[in-house]
Amino acid sequence: MNVEILTIGNEILIGKTQDTNSNWMAKRITKYGHRLKRITTIGDDLDEISTTLKEILARKPDMIITTGGLGPTFDDMTLEGIAKGLKREIVLNQHAFNSIKKAYESATRRGILKLEGMTKERKKMAYLPRGSTPLPNTVGTAPGVKLTEKNTTIFILPGVPAEMKSMFRTVITPLLKETKGKFIERGFIFTGIGESQIAPYITQIEEEYPQLWIKTHPRIGLSVEVELSVTCFNVENDVELVENAIKKAKKIVHNLNGKIKTE
Repeated sequence: MNVEILTIGNEILIGKTQDTNSNWMAKRITKYGHRLKRITTIGDDLDEISTTLKEILARKPDMIITTGGLGPTFDDMTLEGIAKGLKREIVLNQHAFNSIKKAYESATRRGILKLEGMTKERKKMAYLPRGSTPLPNTVGTAPGVKLTEKNTTIFILPGVPAEMKSMFRTVITPLLKETKGKFIERGFIFTGIGESQIAPYITQIEEEYPQLWIKTHPRIGLSVEVELSVTCFNVENDVELVENAIKKAKKIVHNLNGKIKTE
């Protein structure tokens, strides 16, 4: 599958909060052989959410995952923005309402919260785009949402990492496993030669193995440590191709008087 992630939140754009959610999800999407095509971050703006969603849908991904903006405050407008982008009415979902009410009643009984009842702000989280399926939030209060637009499945998840991870594991991971592809990654670290020095030789290997993605990543300084990684998705004879490419890369490192680091 082709997947895109949309993270929503002013706190990310001003640097107050680091977007660890996308990194966490990217590793798991890739692990099951699916391609994460793009990660987009935008602020809490109704028109921005609506416009960006339409732009993503125009690229026809199989799955869109959004995080953030599902809370009770005025700037949590993800659901309204997505409804606008899909040209759907936003309506009170009774299942979501009951779930939120139950969560707050439980929190009140346990003494976690003092304010009782379903306030306007709490009820706000139960208004979902028409056609939505609410996703249970076992860690927090705001439910997630699943909906479909043509051939694209959209998952709307909370931005709180613990809530997002719980929902991702419960709902999205089984889908990724069900349609699992094949992803392979191999690599090694070398020292003594810089990235620019080995670059033309790596280009030759890439031309010989167009099915593979071969990338160097400087780790420390100009030439103290460089990591070389070889990755591919759903390629026949992938292990053999990757191992051959790595052998050639290691031979080049030795010929240039570099050293392979063993970890």
